[in-house]
Amino acid sequence: MKIAYITAQTPYGNGEQFILPEILEVINKGNDVIVIPVRPENKIAKGKEPKKVFEYTIYIPLLSFHSLLKSLFIFFKYPFRTCKIIYSILRNSGNIGKIIKNLLVLPKGLITGEVIKKHDIEHIHAHWASTPSTVAYIASELTGVPWSFTSHRWDIAENNMITEKARSSKFIRVIDKPGYEEILNFIDEKNRLKCHIVHVGINLNHNFNKVSNEYINYINKKSFIIAIPANFVEKKGHIYFIHAVKKLIELNYNVTCYFFGDGPLENELKTLVDKLNLNNNIIFKGKIAHDELLELYAKGEIDCVVLPSIVTEDGEKEGIPVSLMEAMAYKIPVISTNTGGIPELLGDGAGILVEQKDPDALAEAIERLMNEGELRRKLQEKGYKKVYKEFYLPNVVDRLLNLMKG
Repeated sequence: MKIAYITAQTPYGNGEQFILPEILEVINKGNDVIVIPVRPENKIAKGKEPKKVFEYTIYIPLLSFHSLLKSLFIFFKYPFRTCKIIYSILRNSGNIGKIIKNLLVLPKGLITGEVIKKHDIEHIHAHWASTPSTVAYIASELTGVPWSFTSHRWDIAENNMITEKARSSKFIRVIDKPGYEEILNFIDEKNRLKCHIVHVGINLNHNFNKVSNEYINYINKKSFIIAIPANFVEKKGHIYFIHAVKKLIELNYNVTCYFFGDGPLENELKTLVDKLNLNNNIIFKGKIAHDELLELYAKGEIDCVVLPSIVTEDGEKEGIPVSLMEAMAYKIPVISTNTGGIPELLGDGAGILVEQKDPDALAEAIERLMNEGELRRKLQEKGYKKVYKEFYLPNVVDRLLNLMKG
């Protein structure tokens, strides 16, 4: 099958690493794929996976003199179809802000439509219900090629033409149950059967064999190593974890915490770490390549992964975090909060769940994990079985391809 993937930035940027394995698995299953990022940058992301996906990527600038000229030519070539698309954007976007966003990607959508015709694409799939799906919608309306989109979480709440996109798409993929329930609020009754829960999948890497089935007792190590692979944004809840670490240090536990990521709150978090005198315990590692992080897991260098996520005041929350799934796939115990789609992943003892914004509860959970060997073993086994059963990438991609083929 010939498939076009519309992404926000992949393989550029570092915000969509979870899409890379999916695209590569679609290719591994014998499909012809092209990737068109809406906002491509000059440099591809770090790591082997972005380099592989880059080989299938077509670079189209979001806005340039050449792209505007080309889109104008397409307008004169298909004036009726283009005017119909513009009318739909004006009618269905909902407010002036979303109208502007959608009109800004109109040239990109028109050019993408021409590329799709040139490559004889049979199906268009967009990640995100926001402007990437707008580009896919425009390309589909221009060419008649069927399309679909994956919705995640914040993009559902934004409600960028979701009713119209549901009407015109072949199917809608939602990555978790809360997202499924949320998106139904924006979809007409006759189109609700188009919604399907298909989780984001992960590979159970062959390098996992390097990890001993017996959990390494942290007492025999210099320190208990905790990783937080998450960008420095409010919903990730780093601030509560920092206070939890302070409590553990006060209880004379030897813990070392690696923060893998970057983002707007970095300076604020570093200031807090310095204020609490935790510079020797919390280490900012920066953004590393996805495959490098997995290599750390494979070598058994991480004892625990924590994601102290919260629901922000404006309602932003997690879906099902791939960062937790990946750790579980390497039999690394995980701790997170009872927010968003996380309970769907960590329920039934696959991980430790605590209430959000509660440093005491986080500290207690980490303390239990360090001291209770039987708990660690149960989390290892149940976590691994959970991701194998529900999130194993080849099975997830099979479901996705079956939906594309109809």
